[in-house]
Amino acid sequence: MTDFNTKRNLHILHDDKFTDGAIRQFERYYPHQNIYVVLLYAGSDLKDTSPNTLAQIFKIRDAELKNKIYHIIRTNNVENLFIHYLDNFKASITNKILERFSLKFYWIFYGGDLYGYLQQYRGYHILDDPGLLQKKNMLQRIIRELKYLLWFRKTIRQTMFKAFGQVDYFCFWNEYDFELYQSYFKNNAVFKPFIYYHALGNPAFSGKEKEDIILINHSASFSGNHLYIFRLLNRLGFSDTRYSLLIPLSYGNKEYADIVEDDAIRLFGEKAEILRDFMPIVQYQQKLSKVKVAIFGMKRQEAAGNIFQLLNMGAKVFLREENTVLKWLRNRDFVVFSVEKDLSDMHQITPLSEEEIIHNRACYHRYFSADMYNDMMKNLIGEG
Repeated sequence: MTDFNTKRNLHILHDDKFTDGAIRQFERYYPHQNIYVVLLYAGSDLKDTSPNTLAQIFKIRDAELKNKIYHIIRTNNVENLFIHYLDNFKASITNKILERFSLKFYWIFYGGDLYGYLQQYRGYHILDDPGLLQKKNMLQRIIRELKYLLWFRKTIRQTMFKAFGQVDYFCFWNEYDFELYQSYFKNNAVFKPFIYYHALGNPAFSGKEKEDIILINHSASFSGNHLYIFRLLNRLGFSDTRYSLLIPLSYGNKEYADIVEDDAIRLFGEKAEILRDFMPIVQYQQKLSKVKVAIFGMKRQEAAGNIFQLLNMGAKVFLREENTVLKWLRNRDFVVFSVEKDLSDMHQITPLSEEEIIHNRACYHRYFSADMYNDMMKNLIGEG
């Protein structure tokens, strides 16, 4: 029986690698106050989310999906709506919910949910090789737009714009992405510090056993601009050094991963290790712990969990000048480097000093600690 004296939080998530950790995180701080709806976008089975009694699993093609969500809201005294990653479909559902119910809208921001919109509709430049993205099937895009017009009577652009404008709380750790959001969408949204702390792995994981490895990005993401980094390293004479490359491509766009892998093998041969299979987080952390240098080609905020772990493990990290993570880290005194300004010679590919490693590790534990998480979650819901 529902306790109508208890205000509840409705979470709408999709089946991804962050969902299990998100549920554990909210249940720790707000036990028995949450209802989780996990959307299945393709197929019929959960892939990344562990089956549990807390989550209700709905398929997006369920004709009764909206009515089922409305019923949950009406019968459970829902006060707050948490949307974890605001993609096109969740934006459509959010708009429908907010037309019927007066809920507080908490956007658990990822990055691609905003940057993808800005890149596609507002001319925001995040790709060094935009031609690669244009190879995607234009017919599929047209069909998808027509489906949204039929289902929701709005284009994807209109749907996203409306949802962005209704946000009450922008929940993320990076205030510079909030500033970017506000520069495009003028509303009264409030910034709430938030991070999926389970996504950071084990902070005590040792990174002492380093090898001559350079990590390139974290996934097969178009915005990783892999080919830009490959051309830079090739121009600087990487092949004549003792280093090897570690290139994770285990998730993201498969066709793009094929292009990246082919280019890496063509330029660097056996000096490039390609990761195409998904690894459990402990095994992946073991790989990361051996990395001396990491280079990320994204002009946008992305791969933050990897970047934070690498800094804690003692790796030297290079980021693009336009990436808000670079500004965020420097503002908090991390020792971090710019691809454009600090990587003009292979002699700059040197490991951090012991003092720099200790300094970065201290910074990491200052900003990613149990006390910080407790304060963050305590102040997440409400006006505080």
